[in-house]
Amino acid sequence: MPVTDRDLMRRLAEGDREALSALMERHSKRVYRIALSYLRDPDEALDALQDTFVKAFQNAARWDPGSEVAPWLMRIAVNHSIDQYRRRKRRGVHHAPLDDGSQHERIATDDVSPEQRAHGRELGERIARALDTLPEGHRAVFVLRHYQGFSLDEIASALGISLGTVKSSLHRAIHRLRERLREVAP
Repeated sequence: MPVTDRDLMRRLAEGDREALSALMERHSKRVYRIALSYLRDPDEALDALQDTFVKAFQNAARWDPGSEVAPWLMRIAVNHSIDQYRRRKRRGVHHAPLDDGSQHERIATDDVSPEQRAHGRELGERIARALDTLPEGHRAVFVLRHYQGFSLDEIASALGISLGTVKSSLHRAIHRLRERLREVAP
């Protein structure tokens, strides 16, 4: 019988470091993608990944055995990324949007002109600036939904909020982004 995430969390709560390695192996890609989509800096996302699992280890005894492990880890990752983003924003550090690796393949195969590439980069920067104007809660919901492909239920679980709050936050985020992008349109 395969070892479940819950089994690993029980072992982790007892101090088993090998259980932490197994959890990292299972969930590190998703945690990293969440941090990267929020922080837009690969080095900061790696730090957030490590910090997420350190916090999971430190708080394993407080994990509710009746709840799922993945949403609990995602909530830690989101909260840590939000905190890191706020600290960076207070320091006045801004990062340009990251290129999606698969985007490079599409560009190469589609024979896109340099003007189209420049326009795409400019549009990505506008979207990133518009995202930066959203309140953290709305931004987190939008990023998890549209950048990470989380379902509304997964977002509610990961952020520890109700489904209704997720829906209203997503609606408000989309509305505000449309307004901001309309304002910055050429």
